[in-house]
Amino acid sequence: MHIAIVSPSDKTFISKFLHIYQEEELPNGFSGAPFIGTIIGELLNKNYKVTAITTTVAVENDYSIKSYTCDNFTWIVVPSRPRSMRMNGHKIGRILDLYHYEINQLTKQIKLVKPDFVHAHWSYEFAGSAIKSGFPYLVTIHDNAFQVFRFVKKLFWFLRLVMSEQILKKVKFASTVSPYMLSYAQRKCKMVRIIPNPTVISKEISNIELFIEIKTESLVNPRILMINNSWDSRKNGCNGLLAFQELQKEIPLATLHLFGNGSEENGLANQDADEIGLKNVTFYGPVSHQTLVEEIKQAHILMHPSLEESFGVVFIEAMSFGLPAIGGENSGAVPWVLNDNRLLVDVSDPIKIKDKLFEILTNKILYKEIAKDGYQNVINRFSSEEVVKQYLDYYDYIIANWKNNN
Repeated sequence: MHIAIVSPSDKTFISKFLHIYQEEELPNGFSGAPFIGTIIGELLNKNYKVTAITTTVAVENDYSIKSYTCDNFTWIVVPSRPRSMRMNGHKIGRILDLYHYEINQLTKQIKLVKPDFVHAHWSYEFAGSAIKSGFPYLVTIHDNAFQVFRFVKKLFWFLRLVMSEQILKKVKFASTVSPYMLSYAQRKCKMVRIIPNPTVISKEISNIELFIEIKTESLVNPRILMINNSWDSRKNGCNGLLAFQELQKEIPLATLHLFGNGSEENGLANQDADEIGLKNVTFYGPVSHQTLVEEIKQAHILMHPSLEESFGVVFIEAMSFGLPAIGGENSGAVPWVLNDNRLLVDVSDPIKIKDKLFEILTNKILYKEIAKDGYQNVINRFSSEEVVKQYLDYYDYIIANWKNNN
């Protein structure tokens, strides 16, 4: 079977499938979803032919299509207009026509490669192109556009909401990533299955219990991670900073390490930290997925104070390396993903976040239990092999029922 994955994908995790090219030769792509690489890798391991199609911001008015092939994998990159609201030469801002140009270009590429099946991720331009292509497709709904707009009340996100609403009305077969998202998805689409996001279970750590034991012995100077793809009210990073400030009073050697958009040096997170005089914080900003993995392996705990998550891939990636990860008890899908009440906290209260961090970091027995249970949680529910098996079963069902629904 030839499967087209139409979704965000960027060179930092795609380059490993294109080993005949240097990473520097490849365009940037669309960042922010490394689990797409996990799905692609598992499909390739199962000997499927895979074409990944994505967008990248046009550079110097270069709107040419880029295509790269290695063995059974092809990566096609369609340029998108750089500006959302303002003019792009003779082209209007991409959100003003609801990504009409991008959807048409993506659709054209799908039709050219003629896949047996199209799997689109998110309910925006990638889903729109899958529907227009005419091939059997699945749309995975990763977020609730109403919830996103609720926290980020900007015209761009209102128009993304309008776009999502228009597209979801046309979707025949959908999946979504958690029970939290199911009722939203079912209101839009007739056929919906819950299939979670996956992570790779690392083979680098042959003995997870020994790995956790070694990490436990260095809890006196714990490394705390925060990983956010934005710095806004929804991600609630400021409460994380305040919680860490309180924790330093009780664990002076603790350090905080921030990653993601808005967490770069002199970025929004840095400015908020400076306002409260926070010390022992390092700001990394966006980094490659491999760099994040290395940081997760060195860290002692993940603090993720987000107020709403439709899933939370960062949790399963942390737990897959035996890293305890605390999240919000009322933050959408977070309780379902973590599956451990010992990791849940009221993230609207920095003091309660601090208390939870302190409780776990100062109790070696509890720390080891939580780390081992979290690792097993990922093995049982979110391994790439298990998740992709669920997707393949759904692909077969959709193909078998495609003619009856068209």
